[in-house]
Amino acid sequence: MIRLFLLCLAMSIFGLWLTLFLGFPGDAGYLLIAFGNYTFETSLFALLVLSGVIYLLFRILKLIFSWVDLPRLLRIKELYDRKQKEKAYNATTEGYIQFFLGNWPTCYKSLVKGLEAKDVNIVNYLAASYAAFKGAESGKWVRHLADAEKKFPAHKPTIELMRAQFLFETDQLEEAKEIIENLKKNASYDSRLMLLLKDYYLEIEEWSSLKVLLPQLERNRLIKPGELEDLKIQCVKSEITTLSGKVGSGGDKESIKTLMSLWKKTSNKVCEDEELILFYANTLITLGGNREALNAVEKVMTKKWSDRLVRFYGENDFGRNSHQMVTAEKWLKIKADSSVLFLTLARISLRNELPEKAMKYYELSIASSPSAEAYLELSILLGRVGDEDASFVNLKHYYKLIAVDTMNLPLIS
Repeated sequence: MIRLFLLCLAMSIFGLWLTLFLGFPGDAGYLLIAFGNYTFETSLFALLVLSGVIYLLFRILKLIFSWVDLPRLLRIKELYDRKQKEKAYNATTEGYIQFFLGNWPTCYKSLVKGLEAKDVNIVNYLAASYAAFKGAESGKWVRHLADAEKKFPAHKPTIELMRAQFLFETDQLEEAKEIIENLKKNASYDSRLMLLLKDYYLEIEEWSSLKVLLPQLERNRLIKPGELEDLKIQCVKSEITTLSGKVGSGGDKESIKTLMSLWKKTSNKVCEDEELILFYANTLITLGGNREALNAVEKVMTKKWSDRLVRFYGENDFGRNSHQMVTAEKWLKIKADSSVLFLTLARISLRNELPEKAMKYYELSIASSPSAEAYLELSILLGRVGDEDASFVNLKHYYKLIAVDTMNLPLIS
């Protein structure tokens, strides 16, 4: 600083001396500079003063820069950037921990802090969007997905898939459908898309499309075997319903034939489902295919026992009573003490006009496991043959089983 002061002082003295020596202010001098269409003119004194000012500024700036440690400033910036990056990384890590724990509000706040990092990737945006969705922040998950699409256009199918999933789960089916249709055309069938398609088809009950998708779900092991079988059953039920609704256009016989053709194409495991076989048999009976329904039930019964099918076998008149009697009595070798089978045999005996045999089977059914329907039907049968006392006793047992307080009824008192 002392040297700078002395330099300034010397320049001032020199300038004053030079001015006086040259005769200032009698003659300040004159300078003209011309370049093309431009000219610059000034006095020599003013030029001298300007030069001195410029020189002083240059020296002052040089002195200031000599004091400043540029490498140190760069290191400070580097340390600051590293600190910010570490802060964002820690926030992201905490966000993923809360993501695993399912604490969505805390998870979202941490992940949003992590988005401030310069090297943030698409996973951070998707995770933040998911946390916002789970925390019921609809506007925020939409914004994060839009930002992700702008910054990572190469991952648009993945972003669109997540958007479709969120729209579907919030019952915005029309918007979800549009995205799903585009994904089906332009994207490969990855696991997440196939599962979304499965849920979507189930929601809108588009069984034909679901049936086409099921082999892919099975091949990629994306759903459990139990759920897969349930879906297959629902698809077959839908096809049966559709075919049975076309009776008017093709006639009953043609519909029965088409229905049986569908059944033959269905896997054996699906055909053995109780609910499905009952649905199929009832549909055949509705269309007039009683014998076809009988054959379908008997075929399943040769593979596995089912009390529900045995009951159904006795409840319906298939037009082949003698055949049913022989078949059902053969089943006694499989289930020698089945209350349901005895009840079925009693009903078939009645259709064959064998009342005494029917009474025997009703009694065997009651002895095996008393049921209200066995007591009631036996009571009615005994009343028809004139055994009023026995009919009355069985009627009392019937009322007891159905838990009706009948002690004050005139019939019993």
